[in-house]
Amino acid sequence: MYRNKLCDCSECKQVDSIEEIQKGIYKIEDGIKMIQKGLDLICCCRIREGIKCIEEGLCKVEKGLADVIEALKDFEFECDYRNNDAIKEGVCALKDGIKGVRQGLCELQNCCLCEGIESVREGLQDLEAGLCTLVKGINDVIDERDSRKKNKCY
Repeated sequence: MYRNKLCDCSECKQVDSIEEIQKGIYKIEDGIKMIQKGLDLICCCRIREGIKCIEEGLCKVEKGLADVIEALKDFEFECDYRNNDAIKEGVCALKDGIKGVRQGLCELQNCCLCEGIESVREGLQDLEAGLCTLVKGINDVIDERDSRKKNKCY
């Protein structure tokens, strides 16, 4: 992971962690869009293309989540546990969403079209909810950190 070579302070490391988390979130967003596109393709009777699109989207979501989890290891959490809980809930919901989409993909590949579409849709809802919760938790931690910096006496 990239670290600022000029400075070894915790603030610089924190900025890098936030950037890495944002990159992971963007991958998750792109993956969700691809999964939605895959469902649209399947609904237009372009099943093979739709399945491929869902596979690629799922892969992006998994990579994005792995990036977020890796960056969270370097992330210094504050005392406000509500934000930490939101981040944990978001990650758990994303994992549940991945399981649902993976199950739906398996059903689609085994010609269970209705069940597969339903499972992918449910998984997609979990992904979207998890992403929302994760982003809210991260933004709350960043806002809290910024307000603490402003209130610091020099």
